[in-house]
Amino acid sequence: MSLVAALSCLLTVRLSGVCLSQLGLYSWPRWSPTERLYLPQIVLISVVVFSFFVSADLEALWSRRDLWQIGFCVFGPQMIWGFYQEFLYRGLLQTELVRRWGRLSGILVSNLIFTFGPLHAYHFALARTNLSHLWIFAGIFSIGIFFAVLFYRSGNLWIIAILHGLGDWFIDGLAHVSRMPQ
Repeated sequence: MSLVAALSCLLTVRLSGVCLSQLGLYSWPRWSPTERLYLPQIVLISVVVFSFFVSADLEALWSRRDLWQIGFCVFGPQMIWGFYQEFLYRGLLQTELVRRWGRLSGILVSNLIFTFGPLHAYHFALARTNLSHLWIFAGIFSIGIFFAVLFYRSGNLWIIAILHGLGDWFIDGLAHVSRMPQ
């Protein structure tokens, strides 16, 4: 996954001639003072809120002896996966659609593709046996709109990529860890 994310960034720069900074991936010195303060605050709030909902899973996690393996094999890939999705759907797709179609249409269309596109299409299959599973799309769409507006307003892809990675860790990563043998 790390290789795919790095390759995507490299190919984007090479084939399109667009700098990564134009897609929201700019260096720390270019971050505004507000962004520098915002990131630790929102990460802390996210960790606290998610931890409240998954406290039992976290308690089981801390009792494990293989924390470094979990960090390397589960946490790291979840963070990279969050980065990759945001790079693709916000950095590339939303940036271009907003440029072509304007703010509202670009944000809505890119978020609809994020919500119902290939990354989340498996939820349709799960809904065949449980129709209530379709409600997951409301959550995906809502968080996607939040990320889309945050990216549009700040232009900083790193912030939403980190938030998305943390969400992936708490939602998918911890579930994966709970299924791993001790």
